[in-house]
Amino acid sequence: MNRSMFKLPEQFLRVHLWMLLGFTIFVWSAMDIWPAAMATMGILYFPTGHLDSFAILAAADAARAGFDPHLPNPFDPLMRGHVYSDWWLGLKYLGLTRANNWEVAITWIGLFAAVATLTTRPQSWGEVVWLAMIFVSPPVLLGVNRANNDLVIFVLLAGCGLAATNTPWWRLVPAIGFLGLATGLKYFPAAGVLALFWTRPVRRTPGVLLTGLLVTAIVINVVSDQIDRGRFVVESGLYTMGAALWWRDFNWKDVELALPCAAAIGLAAMAFAITGITSGLSSRGSAPDRFRAALGIAVLLACFVSGVSYAYRWIFVIWPAIWLWREVSDTDAPPKSRMVTGVACGLIFLCLWFDGVLCVVVNRLLPPLSQESMKHLLLVWRHWTQPFAWLLMIFFAGWLVEGIWATVREWWSLRHEP
Repeated sequence: MNRSMFKLPEQFLRVHLWMLLGFTIFVWSAMDIWPAAMATMGILYFPTGHLDSFAILAAADAARAGFDPHLPNPFDPLMRGHVYSDWWLGLKYLGLTRANNWEVAITWIGLFAAVATLTTRPQSWGEVVWLAMIFVSPPVLLGVNRANNDLVIFVLLAGCGLAATNTPWWRLVPAIGFLGLATGLKYFPAAGVLALFWTRPVRRTPGVLLTGLLVTAIVINVVSDQIDRGRFVVESGLYTMGAALWWRDFNWKDVELALPCAAAIGLAAMAFAITGITSGLSSRGSAPDRFRAALGIAVLLACFVSGVSYAYRWIFVIWPAIWLWREVSDTDAPPKSRMVTGVACGLIFLCLWFDGVLCVVVNRLLPPLSQESMKHLLLVWRHWTQPFAWLLMIFFAGWLVEGIWATVREWWSLRHEP
């Protein structure tokens, strides 16, 4: 029987994309219209709306007015000083002010929704459901509700996918340019340079990787005096992510264990890669999917190891999540690989929904708790939930190690060929 007879037409495949986009926008809009639903999940509403885009515009207004935007800012409702790169202050040259917050926020959110949908491009109803559970998860809702500038970084890093496949060399220029711009705006995207190991054909990899390293190094040097300002402490609590969430409760300091944490995850990842527990990111799936999955993994690992971030940083899990789902669904993939990727999908779901479910239970099902009881509950909650995040990060690091090592071996084998 000719299996091509049952191949879904391209027009029908677009239905999946539009259904995902439509459902996502509907839920995001509903949460914006009914903030009480957001509050039930522990995501607070502020009268200014889109609090983080407002903070950046307020900093630009302060700079325009001749004030130091890095000091407590009277233009911001929470008196927040500017903690990001000064590159964001360039918005003042576009004539944008706090009065344009709604337009700026909707632009960022719209671009994020469009890029997240187009780069994942669901091709089945299973993928639609899986991605919908991610797109409307509490951490993503938090980022959308605040219009955090991570949404902009996501869009810029998506442009790095231009380097993924057999493309004209000139397309590598904007790809690396997007990486450099994202790094200059928020620093942590510098880790995304590791994704350039997934550049194909593999003969290009050394040149592209070295160029990417040079560009990110130059950018980091340019903004080096601003990086310390961005290292503000995110307190342990709901809707945060990072390795330090676990060890802080044992009175260990963030800085003291950052390197041991990276070493522990790295050693475990090498063991997973060597034993074949994590395999496939080097070869299975489309080249763009694998490139973007590696990009998301590199960014998440860097943020997880380096400290504590707000939970909207989880938006970068979108790319590894769709690669993992397609690996689980691939009947031609090795059974062990399908099992491991299935476990990783389950861990992603848990990490994204744990805190939201707890908030709903506390706010709707439990009697009011005292401050001391709530503090104890959150402590116990972290002790029981953080191992899932650690295991997911070890899996992620294992796939990253496997892919990098496979690329190095392939390049080494081709070095003498004409």
